[in-house]
Amino acid sequence: MNVQVEELTIEKCNSLNSTFRGKLPQSLKKLCIQNCEKLQCLLDDNEDTCSSSSSKFQFAACLLPEENAVNTYTYTSHLELLFINGCPALTCLLSTDRLSITLTSLQISDCSKLTTLLSIGQLPMLLKCLDIQVCSELTALLPKGQLPETLETLRIYRCEKLEWIVEKFHNNKALCNIDIYCCDNLKYFPEGLHTLSSLRSIRIGECNDFASFPKGGFPNSNFTLDIVRCKKLEALPNEINTLSSLNIHYCPNMSLDGLFTKLESLSITSVQQYKALIRLVLDNFTSLKSLHISGNLDRESLQEEDMKITLPRSLTSLTIREFTKLKYLPLKGLEDLPSLECLRIDECTELISLPSLPSSLLELNISCCPVLKELTPLSSLPSSLLKLIISYCPLLKELTSLPSLPTSLLQLYIIDCPLLEKACKREKGKEWSKIADIPLIYIDYKYI
Repeated sequence: MNVQVEELTIEKCNSLNSTFRGKLPQSLKKLCIQNCEKLQCLLDDNEDTCSSSSSKFQFAACLLPEENAVNTYTYTSHLELLFINGCPALTCLLSTDRLSITLTSLQISDCSKLTTLLSIGQLPMLLKCLDIQVCSELTALLPKGQLPETLETLRIYRCEKLEWIVEKFHNNKALCNIDIYCCDNLKYFPEGLHTLSSLRSIRIGECNDFASFPKGGFPNSNFTLDIVRCKKLEALPNEINTLSSLNIHYCPNMSLDGLFTKLESLSITSVQQYKALIRLVLDNFTSLKSLHISGNLDRESLQEEDMKITLPRSLTSLTIREFTKLKYLPLKGLEDLPSLECLRIDECTELISLPSLPSSLLELNISCCPVLKELTPLSSLPSSLLKLIISYCPLLKELTSLPSLPTSLLQLYIIDCPLLEKACKREKGKEWSKIADIPLIYIDYKYI
């Protein structure tokens, strides 16, 4: 009987000490090794390189034959995914030139003694995804080697002692996504970052010692850069002409000097960075479509005079949150923005009322504004409005002082606003006549 095994899982084999070259099914595509506490050597081709005894269990795990094998039998591996999890005694992948050449995904997690992926050789030449997580002793991915040219995704998470990834990116033109989180010892990125012509995103966060990107700058491709809680990072490379999206959160020393007017999306959570935007003249950012500003995360808040910034006319989405001392939003030109479709205001705890809104607005979302008593005292809501969301505004009593809401309104959500919920009660509330014809109404966690 010819059994075509494509997936194999080895789990909780506490006596498994090492894996040696043997005979796995040639049809095998996915190999998972999980929670094998004594596993020290993986994919080794020499039984003498790992301590062995008759009391140790050794598993036949041949992934490629020796090139100069004496026997006539040839073994061809079709392994595509190798997943290793919860093997605390594993120190490195040995003889990785024996890894299947068809391997496209290598995932390793929770291997607390892993210090490097390999001491010799290279990773498989067709590898597309490399994912390493929770390996507390890992200091380097490849001390001497290079990442495969086919690699598309590189993800490293909670490897606190990681000091470097590789010395240099070399012909990694397929690399699209780089995610690095919680690697406190990582101080810099490899050289050659600017050569990654297919790069679409870099996300780096919770890396307390990370201080710089390479001097060569970023590649000439439209990509997204997310930086979160990198306290020592002070600046970006000067040449970032094609950066399309930038998100900087909880980076108190980060400067925006030399910023790039071709940005399409910008998100910041620092008063210092907001003040830098004022100096840079934000309306020069003629491609900017999405702007997210959070202002209270440095335990400081802006006053009305600080907010006097002229918004770029290209904006389609604007989010203002955590400006705890603002009673008004003195944003210059808000009413005149011709393309603004979505406005979100969140956690502005002293906000009393909203400014006049642009006629292009499609969605308005107001949340956590506890002293807000009226939406638009000076004018009606825009006639273009399709969706209105109001939540956690306990003093708000009415939607508008005018006899009606825009006839364009298709969706209304009111959540945890007790006075407004009472006013909008079906048939009985004083606001009911204004909302009765709206197709979708959600109030007090119920559709009505």
